Amino acid sequence: MARPRKTDGDTRDITIRVRVTPAEKLRIWELAAEAGLTPSDFMRVKSLGSVPLRRVALPERTTLLNFLAELGKIGSNVNQIARALNRRADSGELVGVSTDDITRSMLGVDLLTTHITKLLEDGR
Repeated sequence: MARPRKTDGDTRDITIRVRVTPAEKLRIWELAAEAGLTPSDFMRVKSLGSVPLRRVALPERTTLLNFLAELGKIGSNVNQIARALNRRADSGELVGVSTDDITRSMLGVDLLTTHITKLLEDGR
């Protein structure tokens, strides 16, 4: 599902340039990282007191997101194997994997996916 389009008043398409020293830039980036914000959101919070759009993902969250992506790939692969085996079964060829094994594998992937999604939602 695609993200809803922003109205014209909500789009951030104007850039404000501020000159800083390399040390100041480094410090801004460090402070933003410590706050778990992007540098842009950090500057908005500090200058306008605005609510940040998003936080930078913590390493644990990034790991969970990567794990969730890998589970999606595994589920897709298992589904492709099941489809291929079903086509072979229809043709009368010998099939070496039971549908029960495939079902258990998919249930395991679904269970892990649900668990990781809950962890991600709890850690917003």
